[in-house]
Amino acid sequence: MLAVAERDTDADWRELGQSQPYWGVITHPDYRTENLTAANLEAFYASGVHDIAEIVRRLKTLTGQPPGGRALDFGCGTGRLAEAMCAYASEVTGYDISPGMLAQARKRGGRGTYVGALPDGPFDWINSFIVFQHIPPARGMALIEDLLARLAPGGAVSLHLTIWREAHLSPTTPGGWRRLAAPLLAWRRRALIKPGVISMYDYDLSAVVGAMNRAGLAELTLIPTDHGGHHGVTILGRKAAHNALA
Repeated sequence: MLAVAERDTDADWRELGQSQPYWGVITHPDYRTENLTAANLEAFYASGVHDIAEIVRRLKTLTGQPPGGRALDFGCGTGRLAEAMCAYASEVTGYDISPGMLAQARKRGGRGTYVGALPDGPFDWINSFIVFQHIPPARGMALIEDLLARLAPGGAVSLHLTIWREAHLSPTTPGGWRRLAAPLLAWRRRALIKPGVISMYDYDLSAVVGAMNRAGLAELTLIPTDHGGHHGVTILGRKAAHNALA
């Protein structure tokens, strides 16, 4: 995985949606297109049921009530989490920029609605998991602020992002340079790096928490995550019924 500045990551995800729509969500060999079986596909969606159940449990513990109402899954991909969110929310919309992934989500049927244009709020629950880590932070922060502006008073948020990586994954280490030198030099020479790369980006946690505080989320819980040495947090919270900071 690469972290290439100012790369067109949307083009990467459009390509992955066509070639590897499930592996692009969870990079396990079982979910590659050439290995996908009916059993593997059901295991893929079952993992979403587990992940959402844990988020709901923690949100209920934090805020005293489970999320519900009108929900948005930002970066829904093939609907792994949006499908599971339908067990808790009265209306679930999954948003993604990958037409191929959206097509797979729609094939599943069910109650979720899948769109390629970010819908208007307000939403009672906004969720995003293993998505922002693939969006360059300058753009990602603007998206986070946009999403928080669409959160209804009293609405819940569950937002995952990565904030640091282990040394062996840094391009500044000798090993990192050996792994990244060829594609980076190719980029600098304007040679083609074909779409389909999965880039990884780290966020400034203080900036994200600040944006949440300004949006009216004062009480937050942070759950540590580790995806192969890329460390992050899932931030859970609920917006005040009336934004005292406005």
